Amino acid sequence: MSVLEGWGAWIALKLVPGIGNVLGVGLVRTLGSPEAVFAARDQELQRIGVRREVRAALRAFARRAEVEEQLVRLDRVGGRLVTWQDASYPDLLRHIPDPPLFLYALGEPGERDALAVALVGSRDASAYGRQMTAFIGGGLAARGLTIVSGLARGIDAAAHAAALRAGGRTIAVLGSGIDVIYPSEHHPLSMQIARNGAVLSEYPMGAPPDAENFPGRNRIISGLSLGTVVVEAAERSGSLITARYAAEQGREVFAVPGPVGARTRGSHQLLRDGAALVEGPDDVLREIAPHLRVAARPAAPVVAGVEATVLAELDETPRGIDELIGRTRLSAGALLESLLLLELRGLVRQLPGQQFARGGAVAGE
Repeated sequence: MSVLEGWGAWIALKLVPGIGNVLGVGLVRTLGSPEAVFAARDQELQRIGVRREVRAALRAFARRAEVEEQLVRLDRVGGRLVTWQDASYPDLLRHIPDPPLFLYALGEPGERDALAVALVGSRDASAYGRQMTAFIGGGLAARGLTIVSGLARGIDAAAHAAALRAGGRTIAVLGSGIDVIYPSEHHPLSMQIARNGAVLSEYPMGAPPDAENFPGRNRIISGLSLGTVVVEAAERSGSLITARYAAEQGREVFAVPGPVGARTRGSHQLLRDGAALVEGPDDVLREIAPHLRVAARPAAPVVAGVEATVLAELDETPRGIDELIGRTRLSAGALLESLLLLELRGLVRQLPGQQFARGGAVAGE
């Protein structure tokens, strides 16, 4: 097979001078595939608005050795590409202004990752910051949300670890190639993440963690997420860039208050600017639930599996978590995850004191 077929064609398209994410996605959507872009006649490319120098670069493409090297390195680490055309390409990411044409991946994004929240913050995290990250991240993961962060020291690593401890999914977005884990001591953590979610990057295999890569990385973190929670951030923190991207992408922005000091000046500024104040996972869930209901499937869905088991034990009488655990014999994590999914589908309503009651109709009963 030619290196300009399959994944190789995607990698090659991104290597063509003048073709970035926006033009690359536009060409693939118009012509059907990256192979079709390379095979297109000059007149056809001109008709759809491709500049002369880009058309010339497509015709003269001679970087096949670089494409081959990328494919070899990708295979060596057991990675894959998640391309714009793949069903596993995260739907939330499709809707940002400049979505990646493709992502290098260890592991794979899944359907469950449509319910994702980013947790970001200081690399020089305080004990308080780590504690709040574990509380919020672990609580959200136990309720079925995927935790997205950047694998950096401090808050990022604490967020990933909290999700893993809760038995949930987590996604790490890198500012380097997926074969260049930074910091290096997080390599074992990255392997755990790949087994329980995904390690993603838009940067090529072997790319070092250069400073100019991280703003682009941050837009993907926020783009994968329904909202971004900033736990600790100094005045010039990269986490504030992530928060800004989230706001520009129309996603929720949250901030955790903390003791007055250098570590919290940025997050406190976010609160002054209108970010939602977060003291625990329920504060995040309350804010994102309306957005999830809008995206939920139409009324009268068929319910099956664990969700059906939970729904069968609910009626108009409010029931608490302990009672429902006894009735369903589910773990607390599995029960809370199912309750959240049912609530987002409009089939269950949560009442004060973590009481739950049935609401809405179910087809097929």
